[in-house]
Amino acid sequence: MAGAEAKTRSSIAGLRFLSLLAALAPAPAIAGAWIAPEGGQEIWTNVAGERAEAMYFETSGYWEAPLGRRLAVVAAPWLEQAYDAGEEGWRAEATLALKLALLRGEAGAMAVQAGAVWTSLPAHRCGETGAELRWLGGLSVGRASFVNLEAAARRGENGCGGERAELSAGYRANENWLAMGQIFLDAPDEGETTLKAQFTLVRFGEEGRGVQFGVRTRIDGGPAEPALVLGFWGQPGE
Repeated sequence: MAGAEAKTRSSIAGLRFLSLLAALAPAPAIAGAWIAPEGGQEIWTNVAGERAEAMYFETSGYWEAPLGRRLAVVAAPWLEQAYDAGEEGWRAEATLALKLALLRGEAGAMAVQAGAVWTSLPAHRCGETGAELRWLGGLSVGRASFVNLEAAARRGENGCGGERAELSAGYRANENWLAMGQIFLDAPDEGETTLKAQFTLVRFGEEGRGVQFGVRTRIDGGPAEPALVLGFWGQPGE
């Protein structure tokens, strides 16, 4: 589900809405199983929420640069400012990885992604660096809907790590509007397991650029931690 810039704008936008799924949970945004279109993809996402009656703010970036029809390099930084984020009041994370498409077609795609992870504020006894292996699978449903599933395992120093899973579903009402529902599971070996839901709309404009807005909340029985989401989709350098 990827295409070249030579295709029409509507075709490219259709490819992007399947391949570019912004996930915040609490980690950098991660795209779906499809390789990004020629020219690459850039997503900036900002989140403002409440946790333990105090505000927190997130900023994340996602860059994907195709190296061919089946291979892409991915970079994803993430920064949070919050009262519980160490003495400095902030924490950060960054991922640098390669994504390889195993299967690729009009009806679906499958990929694996492997890379390095850096965390500024690791859990007790855990180191700052580690590795992540991610499986990604996407399926087109009719002409306007899709489902994308991802599962990831992380391993770092002293045996620390964890698992993550992301389920996304979307419906494109027309060329300009995409509705998405997403569920994110984060289960670190050291720390609290969280399950979050996010509901957003993406408004596409010229050349496939989009503005994403919506809400996010926890659904695991813990504090709701409600948040507002605002994201911007485009190509690097635009």
